[in-house]
Amino acid sequence: MKHFITLTVALVVSSLFAHAFDSSNGRPVLYTRSYSKDIHSVQINNFARKPYYPMFELGSQEFVTLKFDDISGLANTYSYKIIHCNSQWQPDDMSESQCISGFTGSYLNNYETSVNTFVTYTHYELTFPNEDAAPIISGNYVIAVYNPEDQDHPVLTARFMVVESRVAVQCNVTANTDIDVEKTHQQVNAVVNYPDYDISQPSQELKLVIYQNNRQDNVAYIDAPTFYESRIVRYRMNKDMIFSAGNEFRTFDISSKYVLDHNVERFEYFKPFYHVTLYPSRNRSKIQFEPWQTVSGRYIVNLQGNTYPDVEADYVFVHFTLPAETPFLDGKVYILGELTEYRLDKSSQMDYNYETRAYEKALLLKQGGYNFLYAYVPDHYTTADLSPFEGNFWQTSNEYAVLLYHRPFGSLYDRLVGYWIGYFK
Repeated sequence: MKHFITLTVALVVSSLFAHAFDSSNGRPVLYTRSYSKDIHSVQINNFARKPYYPMFELGSQEFVTLKFDDISGLANTYSYKIIHCNSQWQPDDMSESQCISGFTGSYLNNYETSVNTFVTYTHYELTFPNEDAAPIISGNYVIAVYNPEDQDHPVLTARFMVVESRVAVQCNVTANTDIDVEKTHQQVNAVVNYPDYDISQPSQELKLVIYQNNRQDNVAYIDAPTFYESRIVRYRMNKDMIFSAGNEFRTFDISSKYVLDHNVERFEYFKPFYHVTLYPSRNRSKIQFEPWQTVSGRYIVNLQGNTYPDVEADYVFVHFTLPAETPFLDGKVYILGELTEYRLDKSSQMDYNYETRAYEKALLLKQGGYNFLYAYVPDHYTTADLSPFEGNFWQTSNEYAVLLYHRPFGSLYDRLVGYWIGYFK
């Protein structure tokens, strides 16, 4: 019976996401992402934490809030499911009843129609835990939002994490790495203390996962510690924990149609939409490093002089231009950041214009402040290279999230037992 239930869960989840994801070992990898042309500005965060991060402690009063807009102009009805995932964001064999108390599947009843906008949209919000459901185990979770009449095709998925802080994770980030002398990389080192928690075989039961600025293309999965001591494990001198440093995120602010940000050339209305043209971006790979404050690739919805931008901020087409004398013939150029959901696909790919000698792209974005980078991906590769247009500078204030998962022998899921979020400074 146990094997039958496990197989049933796997088949249902695979069927649910077969249209949207490439599978690995028969299981999809789930992201915070829209799968409908009408769904925009998908964000999920615990707004009580700084920096904003979709995480809360098991059994606490904390919660995450999912926000998104439907620009179809229709009053669509949506419901949701909660899916438990392993450390690599693949649905595991846990049924909803094994990880959730209560029930999901309720309608998203918290929604409002936009006010005084050229693009009419409906803004939806969902908090979790809520009065209907709460998690009973730690780990990675995904909210899948769908139309009740088409439960096999979600319109979006959104990641969040539930942590049970059973161990202490201490990290440092240094520019002194083992692979270069040019100071173009940053290395993460971690120490895990577990004086009151049982880990029988750390080399087989633990997995350390490291994110740089929440990017999805260069995530590091570390299977075994480097050194072992009494109830202490250390992750050091591991080449898989070395990251290209990149550069500070580029920024622009489109919170006002009348007061232009220094990176905004013009704000114009061409019926039926507003269009924002950014100044052509300069290549930063060969110039001196310039530090400035960013939000590590995120964006913040905002309307200048307004206290409720969620429904009063408008949607505008933002036009990006990246001058380049010649196009890459062996790879593609993308806009990287939360504004493109960190995708490296057609939705974020720039096109080369031979007349203007530049890469160009237009994105439909909600008013607010944005971070982004230009990324090059060689053909047949999946990891972005920032060096052609951004350069790699050791001084870059990258944000790192280090998550420790524990799967004891015989367990069906990965427990999230500790974490560290910090910056290179």
